[in-house]
Order: sequence, then C-alpha cells, then structure tokens
Amino acid sequence: MLSSTAEKLYWACRYIERAEMTSRLLDVAYRISLTSNKNNEWESILLSTAVKDEYLFKNSKINQRKVEKFLFFDETNESSIKNCVRFTRENFRKVRNRITREVWDVVNSTYQELQDLTSGRYKSSEIPNLCAWIKQRSSMLKGAIISTQLSSDCYDFMNLGYYVERADNIIRFIDVKNFISPMSNQENEDNDYEWGILLRTLAAYTQFRLSYGVNMSQEKIAHFLIFNNTNPRSLFHSLENIKIHLKNLSSFYNLQSRAFSTSRKIISKLSDLTVQEIFDNGFNEFLSQYSEDINILHSSIETSYFGGVYNVFED
Repeated sequence: MLSSTAEKLYWACRYIERAEMTSRLLDVAYRISLTSNKNNEWESILLSTAVKDEYLFKNSKINQRKVEKFLFFDETNESSIKNCVRFTRENFRKVRNRITREVWDVVNSTYQELQDLTSGRYKSSEIPNLCAWIKQRSSMLKGAIISTQLSSDCYDFMNLGYYVERADNIIRFIDVKNFISPMSNQENEDNDYEWGILLRTLAAYTQFRLSYGVNMSQEKIAHFLIFNNTNPRSLFHSLENIKIHLKNLSSFYNLQSRAFSTSRKIISKLSDLTVQEIFDNGFNEFLSQYSEDINILHSSIETSYFGGVYNVFED
C-alpha cells in the first residue's frame, strides 16, 4: 500500500471520531449548563478542543451560542464538526478503491445532509438532537467498516485512526469535568450529577453501574474511564487496540515498527499505575503526561508508515 493511501485512511477515521467527540463535548456542556451556575463549561470545551485562541480571535466573549456555532458549523475552525465530516469524505474520496460502497454511502450521505444545515437555522435547545445525529452517523460508519471491509492493512490503518483519536478524546472528556470541578481524592457529593452526565454522554452510565454498582465515587469513575479494558471508551482499551492493530501491521509487513514499540512502552507505563497514585501525584499532571504520550504515539505512526519509508524498530 502507498504511504499516502494509508495516511488518508488513518485521517479519515480520526476526523469522524473527532466529529463525534466534539458532539459529545457539546452535549456534556449543554446539559451541565442547564443546572450549573459556574458558567465555565463552554470555556472548558474550547480548551479541550484546543481552539480557544482561534475562537477569541473571532469573538470577544465566550458565549454559549457562539461557541456552539464555532464548534459545529464554523468553516474557519478546522476542527468543527462540519469540517471534520468534510475532511473524512475528502480523504475517503481519494482512496475510493480501498473502501466499500457501504462505507462511502454513509460518509457521502452524512456530508450531503450536513450541507443543508446552517448555523442560522437552529436553536440552542436543538443541540442535543444535532449531536445525537452526528453520533448516530459515526456509529453507522463504524458498523459499515467492521461489517464490510476486508481485515487487511486498510482495516488496521482505519482502526488506528479511530483509537488514536479516541485515546486522545477520553483525556479531553476527563479534562472538561476536571476543569469544571477539579478531581481529588476528597469525595464531593455535588459532583455526582456532573459525573452522571459525563457517563451518559459517553454511553457508559449503565455499563458503569453494571461493573461498579450504583454508588459512584471519583475513584471508581477514574478507574472505569482509564483502566477498565472492558469499557470501549477507556484509555487502556484504546491503547490496547492501537497495539493490536500495530502488531497486525508488523505481521502483515513482516517488520516491527517503531510505532509498535512506542505503544507497548506507553501501555506498560500505564499498567504500572493505580488510581490512588494518580490522585496522589496530581490528576492534571496525569492528563498532561498522557496527552503528550498520545501525541508521541501519533508521531511514531507517522514516521513509521506515512513518510514513504518503513521505519523499523532497532534495539
């Protein structure tokens, strides 16, 4: 496979996962804003999506409706949901011979329907429905990939895009909650509602209760979102799947990449931690460290597969 083809498959899936992530963040902020009087949930989303400076360059104040428009519709914001869907379609369009008709139909129809939506034709109260639609279309695309794509190197590169973006996303989700109500090993009953919203937005509330019981605590939730490998949106689950697909590629090409070695090191480091150690050493430090590690992992995937030369691991 050409390295440019691999890169487009990888980025197509990163962009659609990013669109879903942004829709979930918007949903979290909207629901928290209905009951919270802290008024910092919209700033936290801009920080988590790394577009606060871009937003403030265009807008003098952080305003709910303006943030919604900027993150959903604004074409000058490269990470807006509308742009992410467009970039997904454009990347897949350039490698049409590598994807199935079912995959293309989902992407193309989502793009076409989104063109009919404009920022001036919606109310803030409609944001949950718009976000739900994006999440549904993202799930349809994932289903089409799983059920129709060959289990080849194309499939592995597409899933690498999903899981690298998802690993980054879960850190951003936790960071939003941590920004609004900082996590610590001190229990705070006022946080239960916000944690419940976060888990529901991740479609993980019922799964959390099945795994840990009805009583919520910050320690249990942190373990569920970071370490629980049965949770498809946990950090550990995403990193494990990155390692699996990198291992598949190593086997497919009969060469071990630097990216595979990097993924093993990150997982090994995470496996040595406990929730209590994270609280003791500082939650912000943990989030910053693993955000950096994921960026390093992405860079290693780029140098291993997308530079035109296969980068072999050397001890």
